[in-house]
Amino acid sequence: MKQQLLMNRYNYNKDIEIETSKKGPLTLKKNNYYLYSRYDPIKDVSKFIDSQIDPLASMYCLFGFGLGYHVEQLMAKEPNKKIIVIDTDISTIQAAMHHIDLTNILSNENVQIVILNNLIQIQEFIKSFDSDGLNIRWIIPQSWISTISNSSFKEILEDIKIKEMSFLRMKNIMEENFRNNIHSFDSHIGPLLGQFEGKKAALVAAGPSLDDNIDVLKQLKNKYFLLCVGAAYKTLLHHHIEPDAIVMSDPHDLVFEQIKGVSSQIPLLFLATANKKVARYWSGIKIILFQEGYPLSEQFAKEHQIPLIQTGGSVATTGLDVLIKMGFAEIVFFGQDLAYKGNQSHSIHSTSNKTISLNQPTFVVEANNHQKVNTSRSWMIFRKWMENKIQQTPKVQFKNTSYTGAVIKGAPYVAGEHIANSAKHMEDINFLDLISKFLK
Repeated sequence: MKQQLLMNRYNYNKDIEIETSKKGPLTLKKNNYYLYSRYDPIKDVSKFIDSQIDPLASMYCLFGFGLGYHVEQLMAKEPNKKIIVIDTDISTIQAAMHHIDLTNILSNENVQIVILNNLIQIQEFIKSFDSDGLNIRWIIPQSWISTISNSSFKEILEDIKIKEMSFLRMKNIMEENFRNNIHSFDSHIGPLLGQFEGKKAALVAAGPSLDDNIDVLKQLKNKYFLLCVGAAYKTLLHHHIEPDAIVMSDPHDLVFEQIKGVSSQIPLLFLATANKKVARYWSGIKIILFQEGYPLSEQFAKEHQIPLIQTGGSVATTGLDVLIKMGFAEIVFFGQDLAYKGNQSHSIHSTSNKTISLNQPTFVVEANNHQKVNTSRSWMIFRKWMENKIQQTPKVQFKNTSYTGAVIKGAPYVAGEHIANSAKHMEDINFLDLISKFLK
């Protein structure tokens, strides 16, 4: 690749413009968007790369070569780590070579330049890293996304960037929670895995449709294992329903409101990085979950021979993986709308309920009632994860009771009343006793 670049260094598109910044270094404009500051590009790039450095990363994937400024700064700050630079247009790099000496980058054995000029190549490239088990740090300058005209490609990069920005914000909080939580649990999830074969479970999320199925959940008590996400807990308690377990994953202090003021003996399933106040406060059995993709969790789990859980990015997706691994033969979604009901985001009594602004960006998807409903980008990502998980788990039967919620492929809509009627003939099960028995 690097030899090819040298052979074609003067041939680049007219959509690329090279200008001199006010501080002197060159800046670059592509498709009428500036990739760098017009005042001091080097200073801005250095500050940006500082914010992206992750000591736990095994390698970096940087989108957009530009004039090589991001690569140079990354090389200087992480000299011993592999850096893969991805671009969609070789002419951008050729333009840089025409104006700047890039020998330092092109001769660096840790730097690999990859040109991916169609959507399939990009998807395959990203997918190739999903199963490698590497701690990859993706770096995507927002200015580079602005230069991309392909909307599908732009959407993929924005999804990655959302995840990375979220992780950066939570990184320090997650580590502090982890250090506290590994001293605040009664058991890990291992003893419960595979113990519930042939039994049925309900994953209770906090979507607006939860309010429509409260009576159904009352009838499923002691028939189905009721696993409730934290945001739905107070909705159930308001209607005098005690779930069989609660699952919580959010690292922020606000999540504590989901259980504040409640005293319960049901099991709490919580991520190792969940807010530290939650496990400290909980009076019932505390079962810790160590998640894939978080180096501290993976290291601790490996050292103590503890199975890992896939999180999928949300508490509901975490709960889904837990239920699958526990061995349930049927999993029914309640309140798993993954869409807005009008301008309502969650169940009325949920601690997460809010009214969305009409100006908030949304996307339109099909609901189980064949109507069009609005959803968010993050909910679209979670839905895709669930659909993939369902496809990978053919031995489990999945059902969805959210009539007004988004269609989840592989989990067909079933009226809650139908599930309740079928449950009448099921034997009663004391799930708390069962869990206590398995954890001894």
